[in-house]
Amino acid sequence: MTELNGVDDIHGFFQFASDSDSDDGLFVAARDRKKVFDVTQIIYTPQIDQDAWFDRSNASVTEWAAEHNGLDEITYTVQRLYFKREYTRAVDLCKQMVKAYVARYENARVASIREIIDIGARSAIHVEDLESTRYFYEWYEQCGGMNPGYNSFRAHVLAKLSRWEEALEQHIMYLEQ
Repeated sequence: MTELNGVDDIHGFFQFASDSDSDDGLFVAARDRKKVFDVTQIIYTPQIDQDAWFDRSNASVTEWAAEHNGLDEITYTVQRLYFKREYTRAVDLCKQMVKAYVARYENARVASIREIIDIGARSAIHVEDLESTRYFYEWYEQCGGMNPGYNSFRAHVLAKLSRWEEALEQHIMYLEQ
């Protein structure tokens, strides 16, 4: 810092330093600095590390589905219930989700929730709930599809519903693809 005609001339980086020559603040040794916050006191566990952080199946599905990541969280929860073999809970949550989705998006494509319908039907088959299987199958038909898995799944469900001729037709379509 130089003084020119009674005015302090400060240049660049050094303008932030204090006027005192003994303590310029910026270049003080680490042990002399005042500790503002003890970082070791922070306890953070990412959501992904918490078991079932996305499972809020006790909440209102309508409100849950309307949230930013609601559909994804419901899908994760349904998948987890299926893999844990909690089929009855999976069927219930899938039914609630289909109703909530259709109520919210009247003109929306049902294909957006195809995976939930699929898991709902598979879960209903496991608990031998033919009424729920039929319910999910009707929704699944509205999804449409061109992939081989579509016909294979339909054939499987139709066989469980004892609709043998239609199941055979779907198997044939599956094999022709």
